[in-house]
Amino acid sequence: MFLILFLGASILVVLEDDLINALVFLALGSLLLIMLIYLYRALDVALTFAVVNSAATTILFLVVIKKLEVKK
Repeated sequence: MFLILFLGASILVVLEDDLINALVFLALGSLLLIMLIYLYRALDVALTFAVVNSAATTILFLVVIKKLEVKK
């Protein structure tokens, strides 16, 4: 179930034109992957992945998108 939802979120990331929405789908896919890793009882890997991917990477992408945003 989680892998199917992860695949759906990954497809939405690729198909989305708006970068902010793509970032939201990327964070959703990461959250689903973290929950799958947690269900396999790899708690240390899930915690590390949650901190690095969901928090740091998402914030970094938001800052880069904001700085590189083309003025309309």
